[in-house]
Amino acid sequence: MSEQLSVPELAARIGADPKQMRGWMRRQGWRHPSQSGQSWSLTCEQIAILTARFSESTDASTTEPILRTEREPASSAGTEDLGGMDGEEETPLARLSVGELLGTYTSVLAELRTRHLIRTNNAPIGDLAEYCAAIVCDGLLAPNSEKSYDLTAADGRKVQVKVRLVRPGAASGAVFSPIRSFDFDVCAFLVVDDETGGVVAARERTPDEVRGHGSFKKHTNGTVVTVSQVRSSKARGLDRTADFDAAWRDLLSQTR
Repeated sequence: MSEQLSVPELAARIGADPKQMRGWMRRQGWRHPSQSGQSWSLTCEQIAILTARFSESTDASTTEPILRTEREPASSAGTEDLGGMDGEEETPLARLSVGELLGTYTSVLAELRTRHLIRTNNAPIGDLAEYCAAIVCDGLLAPNSEKSYDLTAADGRKVQVKVRLVRPGAASGAVFSPIRSFDFDVCAFLVVDDETGGVVAARERTPDEVRGHGSFKKHTNGTVVTVSQVRSSKARGLDRTADFDAAWRDLLSQTR
């Protein structure tokens, strides 16, 4: 029977950083974060590639042939985790980066608003923010049915994610979506600038900090936090702006 290892187990065996390994694996497309709630069990071929890539005793020059071939269709490393992406018909959008796709979608929404066909600005930014948080926290996304938190960090914390896209002239009282359940260990608030495409503010707050500095709104039956409360130089909570901005920009630059 072939040996199955988790990422932390293999990292401990070869003397590597599990967070660095998982980040590299995501960039290779071995597994999409939407496959949440599942342990990341490595295949034999994945173990061999990771050992060659990250082992302390491996000479960097020996890993180059593997890096050149690991994403070729003939390789089965990670293909069982891709959820059938291989072989899908390529569309004109397939070669656009994530950032370019978001820009196109924003333009479409603006045109629909101009035509008075829509009244909201719903966009995929929420899912992308959770993806970004999974990278920063080295975490695993929770199932979509989970309402209290969005992912479990590598250290076991349950993390809720709130994001707000801000535009020039946006009202200072703009708020994040209401929080109705506090069954999480930390809530990450992200403010993304629509013009620059970067995370201009990111704070982690405990449930007590959210309750203490947020406002309960009866009509939404939830506690809300304003964008200004997160962007302020006196904002409460742990400042994670640099970490989230770096991960966000890396995410937006990705292509299929």
